[in-house]
Amino acid sequence: MRYKKIVFTESLIMVLPIETTTIGAFPKPDYVPIQDWFDLARQTGGMNTPETTRRYSEDIRKNRDAHEGQFLKAIKQIIEIQLKSGISIPTDGEVRRENYIHYHCRHLNGFDFNSLENRVLRDGAYQTDLPAIRSLIKHPGHSYSVHDYLASQTLSSRPVKFTLPGPLTIMDTTADCFYQNRRKLNTDLAETINKEILSLVQAGCKYIQVDEPLFARSVKDALDFGMEGLERCFHNVPKSVTRIVHMCCGYPDHLDDDDYKKADPISYHQLSDAVDEAEFDQISIEDKHCCNDLTLLEKFKNKTVIFGAVAIASSRLESIEEVRERIQAATNHIDRERLVIAPDCGLGLLTPKLAEDKLRVMCQAAALI
Repeated sequence: MRYKKIVFTESLIMVLPIETTTIGAFPKPDYVPIQDWFDLARQTGGMNTPETTRRYSEDIRKNRDAHEGQFLKAIKQIIEIQLKSGISIPTDGEVRRENYIHYHCRHLNGFDFNSLENRVLRDGAYQTDLPAIRSLIKHPGHSYSVHDYLASQTLSSRPVKFTLPGPLTIMDTTADCFYQNRRKLNTDLAETINKEILSLVQAGCKYIQVDEPLFARSVKDALDFGMEGLERCFHNVPKSVTRIVHMCCGYPDHLDDDDYKKADPISYHQLSDAVDEAEFDQISIEDKHCCNDLTLLEKFKNKTVIFGAVAIASSRLESIEEVRERIQAATNHIDRERLVIAPDCGLGLLTPKLAEDKLRVMCQAAALI
């Protein structure tokens, strides 16, 4: 009988790199035919969007086909910047949107963008004119997001994440002149988001993010009915899709605004139990701005944490080593496999070059872990 010689060799264990992503907004190239909050912040020193800009945005939306080439050029450029920097899960940069909240609302029945209402927002952080809710909020029955997603995905070699505003955040950035019942309004808004999400699932989108920065400012509402609204947003979404919630502490009015009244990061601790039990997969939090007590990460036993590792409202470029050290410290409190690295929030306040530089530093730091 002939015997085979068996040679035992020391096997190599491959350690996959930590995933990296962006949150949403990217600075718009100059040729994009629309302005957003961030453009106005750079021009005027504040995000108070004037009525003329809102109506201009509506004109662009109604004549989308005429500007499609410019949008696609910008999306391609922004996705390429992300991939070249090392981002593994890019977004489209939200370049079609005057802001991520009102862009969604424009596609619903019940919102009035002509007669705006003046409101003070975010615990008195700023004052602005807002679109009004004048009647029952309803989804029109056809999706806007599928077109936007498919157009972006054809330009990317990696799966593109699609972002949507959460119900509580929409409520805080519009003027309710009809419902006068926050729980009911939250439910109706969640239904519209769910319809968009299910359309995205059918179109093949694998990463879907709902942004709820208001959770950090309105902990009571978040716990009373906000989490329920989030779960309604993701109702019937299959496990093959990564369901993500972004929960930042808010944008300042302009870059390097050190006096801006951000949400108290203690809210992350107050919400952690409810977040960990909720029916979604990943939670995105700030860390660079607020420098959390990292024992917070230990409270997320069922969630992957998207960890904010570079500041989005500071012109200072972080060093690779300082970002690496903070990520390394985070791995002492959460499994490496449940950690994704990202900026604190969207990059819209930054210049395009600074946004790219911060992403490059962040990805190089993450690759060293």
